[in-house]
Amino acid sequence: MSTAVSQVERLLNLVPYLLSHPGSTVSEVAEEFGVTAKQVAKDLNVLWFCGLPGGFADDLMEAHVEEGGAIHLENAAEPIVRPLRLSTREAVALLVALRALAQVPGIADRDALDRAVAKLENATGDSARLAERLSVAFEARDVVFEAAQRALAEKRLVHLRYYVPSRDEVTERDVDPMRVALLAGRAYLEGWCRLSKGVRLFRLDRVVGIEVLDLPSEPPADAVGLDLTEQAPATALRVDEDDPLVTLELAPEAHWVPEYYPCESVREVGDGDGRLHVTLRAADPDRIRRLVLRLGGAARVLAPESFVAEVRDTAAEALAAYGADATA
Repeated sequence: MSTAVSQVERLLNLVPYLLSHPGSTVSEVAEEFGVTAKQVAKDLNVLWFCGLPGGFADDLMEAHVEEGGAIHLENAAEPIVRPLRLSTREAVALLVALRALAQVPGIADRDALDRAVAKLENATGDSARLAERLSVAFEARDVVFEAAQRALAEKRLVHLRYYVPSRDEVTERDVDPMRVALLAGRAYLEGWCRLSKGVRLFRLDRVVGIEVLDLPSEPPADAVGLDLTEQAPATALRVDEDDPLVTLELAPEAHWVPEYYPCESVREVGDGDGRLHVTLRAADPDRIRRLVLRLGGAARVLAPESFVAEVRDTAAEALAAYGADATA
């Protein structure tokens, strides 16, 4: 399902692509951008309303599709097709992120990372000095992060005492470290969990205790790291499979939720009334509960039953505080 955010990102790249590839067919563009031909047609219809301020005929683009499917874009003004450039704020943010990434052990091509930082510093000039004043503070305690780094560098087994929020308990497990990853501003240890017998991601801020053992780290030869490149806004950030799954039903006015909350799945249901069923992992159930309550009648919890009861009880308590009937 295409969201408004993904469509805007796609349109910003679609215009320069069509101008540099005149005559590309709808099917070719669909394959290039990883969407359906129907979605390309929708995008082209949007382009007819895009252009320079004013909104007159000469200000807007014209996307023509020939009988054979070839696309021709006309009246695209120079400011629209100009290559995207980083603003000073974006460049500084990227520099800070790259320098934070340099702290993570196990990077395959550190030279490439250093070259990227050097090029960005050279391109931004004096603004690069702003990035030097900023640093990234990881949520995990320093001792946990440092122990994970040391275990990875020395290829040693670690013993974790790990908090699982969905069960509200602390588990103990031995893990063969594979890498330390930074996702959405948090630090994670990826490794072969001998308890679960599989590759897992552990949020370091949930590690209650960590011990670097005097034993070698020996993940199975067929252990494959998780594909973290797939963690896009349209999918769930599957960083911990122990996080509970929550399914919501959303009315049309709540369709913005999948654009701001990473979801496992999004599908249309009903008889064309615009309702969506979305499934997401609730790493922080309180946050999802607050979201549902804020949406009021535009959202309904479908599963799990325990979470349905929690939301219902919270709503009843809130209504009681105002002297309202929870059954009304």
